[in-house]
Amino acid sequence: MKSNGLIILIILALAVASCTQNNIPKDKAYPRYTLPARGYQLYQSDCPYQFEYPTYASIEDKKSFFANGLRGDSCWININFNTLNATLHISYKDVANQDTLTKLMEDAYKLTVKHTMKADYIKDSIIDDPKLKGIWYDVGGNAASSIQFFLTDQERHYLRGSLYFKVTPNIDSMRPIVEFVTEDVRHLIHTFKWNN
Repeated sequence: MKSNGLIILIILALAVASCTQNNIPKDKAYPRYTLPARGYQLYQSDCPYQFEYPTYASIEDKKSFFANGLRGDSCWININFNTLNATLHISYKDVANQDTLTKLMEDAYKLTVKHTMKADYIKDSIIDDPKLKGIWYDVGGNAASSIQFFLTDQERHYLRGSLYFKVTPNIDSMRPIVEFVTEDVRHLIHTFKWNN
């Protein structure tokens, strides 16, 4: 009997001693990104616009949209940030009249508002330079697209841009990349010019 009591006492002592360690699970970690060095190059083509874009990005001319061929002068491009799994989609339209421009601006707003289901907020900022007008939409939270914008000269040209990442949106882990690419997109707009 005494040996059973001794065994129970030893087991209890071991149990109490083992509970003194603080075994707390580690927090989930987010991947570490190595951001590329900043540098810019000029984009010029037969399109009626030019701008500077990052040296670590590449331009892809879009020839089709959902299996439908685009006109040769459509000037739709993608700016691929390959190392950051991001793409800035740029679409261009000739503006025939004020009604067409109004409809394009309304479409840009509607496409941005579709992100309200996942977005924490949508903040718009007016772009108002003498030859360049537009709106910048900053979409916060876990929305699929964190940046949307359009640019126009209010006479002949309209350009729309939207930034998408090729990963499931999680702003907590993506914030450094979103902020990094946002600065590049702002630089693109700051250096943007219509060619005619």
